[in-house]
Amino acid sequence: MRPIVFLLLLIALPTWADSPLRVAVAANFRQVLEQINAGFTASTGQSVVLSSASTGVLYSQIIHGAPFDVFFAADQATPALLTDAPSTPFCYARGSLVLTGGNGNLQDLANGELSLAIANPTTAPYGRAASEILARPEFSAAHGRKLVRGSNVVQAYQFWHSGGTDLALVPRALAPEATPIPTAWHQPIEQHAVALRQSAAVDAYLNWIRSDTVRAQIHNAGYLPCP
Repeated sequence: MRPIVFLLLLIALPTWADSPLRVAVAANFRQVLEQINAGFTASTGQSVVLSSASTGVLYSQIIHGAPFDVFFAADQATPALLTDAPSTPFCYARGSLVLTGGNGNLQDLANGELSLAIANPTTAPYGRAASEILARPEFSAAHGRKLVRGSNVVQAYQFWHSGGTDLALVPRALAPEATPIPTAWHQPIEQHAVALRQSAAVDAYLNWIRSDTVRAQIHNAGYLPCP
């Protein structure tokens, strides 16, 4: 093959794998997304760099110029605020809460002597859902309990796991064997993602996320399917 023809073929090859995708992900979903990304990178050669925090913190970073390509939030409302995004947000998972610690009995939430960890309701959708659960009349007796708020659900889980609190309300994906909370006790936790930049790499990545294989992986990790 002539050198000039070979050079033209090289120019024609896709080059998007040269730069990593920068993905912002809500803390509850980081561990699952790391596993998903490993498969994507092995299949395509495209590397992915994750930044994880609560949904509210990530949103603040995005509107202040953080150079993310994709945003995985823990709710529906936050991605919808990004009206300059080049694509429409879509549901990738629905979350649910569990109670860790205690006797595995939901009535432990009514015991004010048991300390409890939740995510910060101001910035974390799972924290807001936890607050809705604690506001139920049957748990009013524990109103004065020690309530520890983590910056995100992973920190809330760590507070309990390290012995800092007796109980924690956390996503099922973090503690699949814990006591499930009825989903009717809080507003639905419908988690949406949105592309923040347009590129061939982003398109390929989101197609991977929407694939049947990855959807099954998300479901097996403890999330409910999207409507």
